[in-house]
Amino acid sequence: MVKFIRERNDILRSKNRRFSAYIALIFLFILFVATAISLVTHKNIDQARAEKQTSEILRMQDHLLLKVRSIGTDLTYFAHSDLAQSVLMSNEPKSSSYLASLMLKITTIKKQYDQIRIIDSQGQEVIRIDQQATNTFFQVPSEGLQDKSERYYFQKTRQLKPNQIFISKFDLNKEHGKVESPIKPMIRFSTPIYSSTGSFLGIGIINYRGSDLLHSLDDLNIHNNDNIYLVNDNGYLLKGYDKEKEWSFMYPEKKQYKFSDEFSTVWASMTTSPEGMVTTPQGEFYFLKTALNPFNELSSVNSESLFLVMHVPKSVLTNEFSALMENILIAILLVTPIVAFLSYQLASSQEEQKWLVEKLTIEARHDGLTGLYNRHAIVEFLEEQIDKTPSSMPLLSVGFIDANNLKKINDNYGHEAGDNLIKGLAKAISSTVRTSDFSARLGGDEFLIVFMNCNVEDASHSMHRILANLRTLGLKDNMDWSMSYGCAELMDNDSVESLIGRADKDMYKQKLAKKNQ
Repeated sequence: MVKFIRERNDILRSKNRRFSAYIALIFLFILFVATAISLVTHKNIDQARAEKQTSEILRMQDHLLLKVRSIGTDLTYFAHSDLAQSVLMSNEPKSSSYLASLMLKITTIKKQYDQIRIIDSQGQEVIRIDQQATNTFFQVPSEGLQDKSERYYFQKTRQLKPNQIFISKFDLNKEHGKVESPIKPMIRFSTPIYSSTGSFLGIGIINYRGSDLLHSLDDLNIHNNDNIYLVNDNGYLLKGYDKEKEWSFMYPEKKQYKFSDEFSTVWASMTTSPEGMVTTPQGEFYFLKTALNPFNELSSVNSESLFLVMHVPKSVLTNEFSALMENILIAILLVTPIVAFLSYQLASSQEEQKWLVEKLTIEARHDGLTGLYNRHAIVEFLEEQIDKTPSSMPLLSVGFIDANNLKKINDNYGHEAGDNLIKGLAKAISSTVRTSDFSARLGGDEFLIVFMNCNVEDASHSMHRILANLRTLGLKDNMDWSMSYGCAELMDNDSVESLIGRADKDMYKQKLAKKNQ
């Protein structure tokens, strides 16, 4: 009893030492975790945000180019048609009526077009479809058609080859030399029309309302606190968060605002790389350079480059990180008492658990008399091997052993002598098999060995050596110890029962053969 108390006191002292060590480690662990989480989460936040913003700006570019590609398709559909050539060559009323009807249908479907026209080789409008203030379209009567021979877009387009398209700068529409009010952002797309013999007949032109493109960028901006900019290749702002700073190049009499001046560091990167991210005191800027020329069948001329810029303000970055760090701190404060309690429990029970686990593990999987594995352990091991896929199933054989004359020895010499036979057989097995093999006592006088990477012939040789070792051990006790055995090799369709059954059957054949001798 004294010895038990002394051992119990030793366990208690060990518990206290462990708990003190755990408390110190927990404190250091909390500091380490807080620092590590801060660094890792900050990096993950930055990476996730960069991936999200890059994906969003690429989606905006795809949408923008899809719109421009649609304009090019509409332009070539009516301007490069045989009907357009017929109208410009003969000005036949019926052909003109058909072409005007086609152009009116296009504008009715694509309401973002402000105007589409056919202009002859002298610069005179032949067909013109206008959008009214009510967003309806009408064909301008002949007396309203104008001479556009001096306009830059006509002069530029008439110099192009048949498969080229002119794209104007993205600017504001002017009437009589002044910017319209309210403003009307505009991009003009025009292409020359040639006869089959190569004679210049005129041009087709679409005036595209740029407000449609700008509004679509707002729709695609899924982050309410982010600012989206559209900047031309001269650094002027076409779209931003301050309307007063947009389109300043269209008003030379006013103060000129340039994105390139306000965000010079960002602009420096934009002019040297087609895409990227720049961090400034104002926040993060993600940019992507794109050109309005995604035409497969036409080559673009005079197309300007535009920059899509996503601005994540510094306040958003700070709030995002602060919120996450607050959550981390709360989580740590909640977890710390739990961890401390569990550490105490761990320190309190570790010594008892260590002893108990070892004891239970040995008893659960080992035979108490021989120290070999028991039936449950070896059956479980065999099931794991058999359950493997055919391609990874190992070469495996089993040996079934039956100790001969155990009952006779028990009856004649007592159960201690019988136990000696069982322990001697276990010793003979352990001294013969390899470390990769698996040996077990099934119960009574029966044993089973799993030979890994071994065919049935080699297994039989090993069993013979076990028999020889058993006889040697028996002679030391002046006893005639022997055994019967049988072997079987694992086959594709085997179960644990069928494999052991074949080895058992082979063992009984041997035992029967010895009796008949």
